[in-house]
Amino acid sequence: MDMKIKVENSTSLYRDSDSGAIINCSNSEYENYMELKNKKLREQEEMENIKNDVSELKSMMKLILEKLDK
Repeated sequence: MDMKIKVENSTSLYRDSDSGAIINCSNSEYENYMELKNKKLREQEEMENIKNDVSELKSMMKLILEKLDK
């Protein structure tokens, strides 16, 4: 049987009686966590796009310099 025991001095934390794990049952805190996680994923994607753009620019510059040397 899965029973949750309220953690003292907390409004959203409970202890699972079977595993002893602390569980946060706050929906707003979960939503905040998911927003932060998604923001970090978008930032990582943006950084990857910037890296790809820089790499492409470097390749173009090399090509231009090769053509100018001929």
